[in-house]
Amino acid sequence: MKLDTLRAWIDAMEPRIDLGLPIRFLLPLAAFVALTMILSALWAAALTPVQLWKDVDQSVAIPSWGNFTLIKEYPSEVGSEGATIQNLKGRFSYSVGNQLLGSLLASASSATTIDGSPRVHQKMDRSKLTYIGRSYGIGSSAGLTDEDILSDKLAIGYAFQEVGYKADTNCVYNTSSEFSLSPTVVDLVYAASGPLPDSDNGPEYSDYIGHDMDRIVSIGVSHFANESADEYPLRKYLAFATGSNYKFLDKIQCEIDFVPTRFNVTVDLQGQNITVTATNDTTVKDINPSRRLKGTVLRQFELIANDETNLYISTVGTAFNASITDFRTYADSPGHSNNWTDTKIILAAVENSITAMTDDMLGAYAAAQLMVGNLTQSTSATLRVTAMAVGEMKYSIAVFVVNIVVILLFLIEIIRTRGWKDLPDFDVADVRHLIIAASEGGMELGNIAFGQRRDIGDVSIRYATSRSGRFAIAANNKTEDTALIEHVRVLAPRKPSVIELENMI
Repeated sequence: MKLDTLRAWIDAMEPRIDLGLPIRFLLPLAAFVALTMILSALWAAALTPVQLWKDVDQSVAIPSWGNFTLIKEYPSEVGSEGATIQNLKGRFSYSVGNQLLGSLLASASSATTIDGSPRVHQKMDRSKLTYIGRSYGIGSSAGLTDEDILSDKLAIGYAFQEVGYKADTNCVYNTSSEFSLSPTVVDLVYAASGPLPDSDNGPEYSDYIGHDMDRIVSIGVSHFANESADEYPLRKYLAFATGSNYKFLDKIQCEIDFVPTRFNVTVDLQGQNITVTATNDTTVKDINPSRRLKGTVLRQFELIANDETNLYISTVGTAFNASITDFRTYADSPGHSNNWTDTKIILAAVENSITAMTDDMLGAYAAAQLMVGNLTQSTSATLRVTAMAVGEMKYSIAVFVVNIVVILLFLIEIIRTRGWKDLPDFDVADVRHLIIAASEGGMELGNIAFGQRRDIGDVSIRYATSRSGRFAIAANNKTEDTALIEHVRVLAPRKPSVIELENMI
């Protein structure tokens, strides 16, 4: 072989790329080195620990709606509220509109996102879980009654189904609404009165306080003549009557439909979030055919508006105004349609706030069933647990195939060389062997290599050994560019001359 061929073989055994090689050797060498790097990467991927998961069956406790005796409208006066407890997990009460007022107003004010993304909001307890998108009042048990799952250090999340209500809200300006504000004979007291579309026991009436009517935001919801009835009348309307400071809310009338729906609930324990999505199941039964839950939720709007109007400001009006401002920011941002009129913006933002508050109140009553009433039922869930594995399956398979190929090539080489029988000990990759072989061969190879005009890499060589087993590289002095590795007789040693010593130095 030629010296360039020998150099390419040595580089391949390193492996390394020698840019001094001719292109015909450099390209195959580069491909071979790249292949070895790929094989190294495969081995690294096959041995790198990876996180795996598997799903196992589990059960979780969710609210039971078989008993509704504690769900009703309670007075706002201190000491008259519904059953309430507070512990390390949060505050839970059947007087939702009164005891959880701050959280509900926060929901109303943050109901609209300025970029149109799904709303992200905290669960109304101390579980530190966050809803991504609407909650629909579902998933209240997460962080409250799932201790077995939370104590499992391998658990990364779980999923289950729960039945509840999908609250669909539609708001319009009803200029013919008879629900309005008017002064009374008592100073600082104003009446919000008038019939609603679903009033069945006379007009609605509530007293509000203020220096004048300008600062008042009232919400009317049809009351129940008999709160002890086994079945409540259908309720789904609420109406706004406001003073001049909140004129944009005056005469708004909203219709809320509670649609029985089955939901998929996914709890991500690592991300500390909950995602609730509605299914298309049309065979879902109403969790409360008596309408007590739906009617009581709607009545909370009237209580909240009444409690949160003082002499100077209505915090309810302020919360709705914040949602409207956010929606206006979203509508005015670049890339959105210019079809948003001021009326459409106000109505859409109010719908968002009403929907967010309704979802949270449904969730609050569900949490009260769990934590106050101890009314639970078990449902099946899928628990996802984590595990560690060495390498991914696809990389392990690739390494296995490569190893099989290498073993087959190894066996073929054993057969071809007959177990490396009669092969010399000379190793071209060992610089010691090269130095010894060159010294044994004498000066002829050097004379030919440095005496030719072409690249020394074109010099051809071959291998031979002496009878005593010594190997040598020797030049064939009959040709200009060919050197032979051949048998060299062993000469008796002699003392070097002074000139030779100087040359050696």
